[in-house]
Amino acid sequence: MYYYIFMPPEDRKTKRLYEKIKLKIGLLGISGEMVQNTPLRTVEELTELGLTKGYNTIIAIGKDSFINKVAHFLINISLAQGKENITFGAIPIEYNESKISQMLKINNLNEAIENLRNRHLKKFDVALIEPNKFFILPIEVCKNKPFYCNLSTKTYFIKTLAKKIKITPSLRCKIMDIRSIPNLFQKATKFLFSAPRDDKYTSSFRAKSFSIESNELIPIQIDNEILAKTPIKLHTIPKLLQLIVPRDKISVRNN
Repeated sequence: MYYYIFMPPEDRKTKRLYEKIKLKIGLLGISGEMVQNTPLRTVEELTELGLTKGYNTIIAIGKDSFINKVAHFLINISLAQGKENITFGAIPIEYNESKISQMLKINNLNEAIENLRNRHLKKFDVALIEPNKFFILPIEVCKNKPFYCNLSTKTYFIKTLAKKIKITPSLRCKIMDIRSIPNLFQKATKFLFSAPRDDKYTSSFRAKSFSIESNELIPIQIDNEILAKTPIKLHTIPKLLQLIVPRDKISVRNN
């Protein structure tokens, strides 16, 4: 059976959506225990309680930042308890520009719940921000103005004035230099001619681990929720998290 952890609803619309989700879960025969974090019960406590009760499939329902938070606690607690074969699933409540929706390749609520019923499993890379902060979705290092920072790996060192840095769980890093901000002329020509421009001020690299340092504290965020602040050191852990994903679609061609 599944153990469902719901993000606290922010409004009546979300409450109605939760009722719809619970109904669909019941109709598809994938019911389980359903809990919601409150001031008296944190996400960490609920996740640990689910594992203690013997559930080996934890499902998070909510926004990207909440889903990542449940995954973080699930990984931390299962590693501490020496539990293996723990499976994670997610039902996003937003689909436009949702990172977890893109990761799972689902476009709506029906696909998300159907995905849980089919239970196709795949292992994903997870990243660690030392000492114990895990993330399964891309993070952003950014603030309301450009910032100087140093990025270093075992083999090279980068110093840049950036407007934003994006990092995936496999530690693919994309640095957007301050000069990559388009001016009015660039915006106008792009609108008039619709011609793609090579962004020569955006650079990227991939490493198993690297660090970011800065003269000021720069937030590291998912969905506008701060996970940490610089300086940070990151590592990628390949295939650490077992996730429920849709089955590959098979296309049939007519001869």
